[in-house]
Amino acid sequence: MKELRLQVNTLFYCVLATLSVVLLSLAKLFFDLQLSQIAAVQFFIAMVATLAVSVHFILALSGQKCVTICNQGLSHFNIFGRRKFIPSEEITRLTTKSFLGLKAIQIHTEEKRITLLAFKISKKQKKTLQQLGYLA
Repeated sequence: MKELRLQVNTLFYCVLATLSVVLLSLAKLFFDLQLSQIAAVQFFIAMVATLAVSVHFILALSGQKCVTICNQGLSHFNIFGRRKFIPSEEITRLTTKSFLGLKAIQIHTEEKRITLLAFKISKKQKKTLQQLGYLA
């Protein structure tokens, strides 16, 4: 059995960190303009988003959250931290899309489409996935 662990998409986390900094900057601006209620809500949202992104990034780097593709199927964590397994019989195709410089992996099944933003496929892994029959 051949297993492939997908790489962490650091560009995705950089974009999220930039958005958090922008939200914090806007909150500072709203505090200066005496719009304290809007600024407080925005500051709270920015801090929660920063904390969530940081925890997810640390878990992804440490290997606690990972995406593994093998002969039997795909194993990944959903947004709530539950491990999900999709058997290879249910996977119809696997595609990679790029928008605004961010690469996304889309796993198409007969019932739904799963999009993974936090992980990416390396060139070497693409060749292996083509041998396994996931990529055309």
